[in-house]
Amino acid sequence: MLAPLFLTIGLLYIGYACYSLHTLLCKVRPLGIPYFVVPFYRSPFVLVFIFPFMKLLIKAFGLTHPRFFLMAPDWQVRQRYEIYRFIGSDIFFTVSPWKIILHVADPDMAVEILAGKGGDGELCPKPSGGGMVDLFGENVVTAEGEVWRSHRKIAAPVIGKSSLSIVWKEALTQIEQMIQYYDRHEAINTSYRDFRRVTLGVISHAGFSKVMEWVPLTTAIANEKDGEGSYQKCLHVLFENFKWTAIAPSWLLEILPFKALREAGWAVNGFRLFINEWFEEKKAKVELDNKTALKPPKADLMGILITSNNAIWLGNLLTRNAFVQAHPLSLQHLANSLQIFILAGHETTGHTIASAIYLLAMYPEYQVKLQKEIDSILGDSDHRLTSYETHFDAFSSGWIAAILFETLRLFPAVTVTGRQIGPTPRTFPRAGCQRPITLPSGIDFMIQILGLSHNPKYWTQPGKTEAESAISEFRPERWLPKSGDSTMFKPYNGSYIPFSIGTRGCLGKKFAHVEFTAIMIGLFRDMSVEFDSCGGRKTFEGARLECLEQMKKFELKLSLQPTGEMPGIKWVRRRR
Repeated sequence: MLAPLFLTIGLLYIGYACYSLHTLLCKVRPLGIPYFVVPFYRSPFVLVFIFPFMKLLIKAFGLTHPRFFLMAPDWQVRQRYEIYRFIGSDIFFTVSPWKIILHVADPDMAVEILAGKGGDGELCPKPSGGGMVDLFGENVVTAEGEVWRSHRKIAAPVIGKSSLSIVWKEALTQIEQMIQYYDRHEAINTSYRDFRRVTLGVISHAGFSKVMEWVPLTTAIANEKDGEGSYQKCLHVLFENFKWTAIAPSWLLEILPFKALREAGWAVNGFRLFINEWFEEKKAKVELDNKTALKPPKADLMGILITSNNAIWLGNLLTRNAFVQAHPLSLQHLANSLQIFILAGHETTGHTIASAIYLLAMYPEYQVKLQKEIDSILGDSDHRLTSYETHFDAFSSGWIAAILFETLRLFPAVTVTGRQIGPTPRTFPRAGCQRPITLPSGIDFMIQILGLSHNPKYWTQPGKTEAESAISEFRPERWLPKSGDSTMFKPYNGSYIPFSIGTRGCLGKKFAHVEFTAIMIGLFRDMSVEFDSCGGRKTFEGARLECLEQMKKFELKLSLQPTGEMPGIKWVRRRR
């Protein structure tokens, strides 16, 4: 009896999908832009269940058509610019029965999508739903309109300027503790996990006034000191299992009969609990300071958000229109944003630092140049006594900056950023004197950050061929000022956007730059990094090739990171 019903539903669904696909293709074909028809679009469910299966099929049957590349979960990482080269266009559509997506490696169009404003004065909005940033409710990353503007107005000055001296000092402290640990234990560095611990300590201190001593993750979890071990475990489990959190609420994950799913649900709820406790503690302290008229200490990010929000609500209560013109931010909005700041802020920076360390291990000649720069600027002074105000600018146009920029070009924390066209058609420019294109509503954009940073039209160096420019290789010298100049190389506008651009660009860009600079000084003033030889069983070239192979297998989780075990590295005292 049920078979005819299921058959009817299936036929109706197929009919609807075919009709919907036909309708969307009728919107795309007249535009004259290359397109591919695909059976599904990039959604959380598809990423977790369908794309991995497609990846196995592609590998098993050796499928090479671009249509199959586009159904792999990590085609942006694997293809970089090559699919655009194959198509002969820096933009192309994928059309499924449910959505039209325009993939963009055209810098002029990327700038307009990310930073340009339409006729109503609004930016292209972000797509809603799906992903790690949605786990904790509406926040500074996901919000739009007045809510987002209020978040940015309050948070940007704190992240962008006020906390940078603390960032510098805490970064040096964390690195000193890490180096001392490895000096004592002669252990092999686990890099990505270790530097995630460093950056967590930095953002916890700078943003939340929480001091965390650097110890390996296993030690932190085992100690369970003041609940910090549980907090560390929550973060670690969340990073390892975050894909499940994108497809089901935490309460459901916790009751499912699979360990990884239950742990993911526990980690989400545990992390939320810790941040909310911190938030309530700070809120109570701010209120107490206000009542006692005590002069509060220099405010951190959490304190600024709470203080600003209280002032806003107080101002509203003093007006007759308090209930009509209520400020869009609530304490829950702020708590949500704090969770995103600490979650994404330390993980992305930690992985960028770890990638840079592995690149320097593979190319030790750049370590030497970096160390000479540090020595020339600091002289005989103690690097632990340096400060952001005195020393950051001196390192902002040399090898440290060049290594950061080149690492982010090859391994940006985020490989794509999404936008929507909005409710009305809109015209977008195209690079290379190509005619502008007017797009109808109902189109999503995927700005391919790796495609842009590997586009040979903008990364082939003057006087060199594409091969000589080594676009896919680690060459930090491409960023250094030319002879007689003090300005770092500036890529073609829109061709390098690891932090995105425009008013919705990453709030923590300067924060991350300062943190990276201080950590490089703390590491390479007295130390060098090298591959572990495994008791003489592994040569440098063997370890280097192993590292290169693992880097080719990087995939996007919360940020771009390894899927397998990276070769061991160790820190040794510099030979001067």
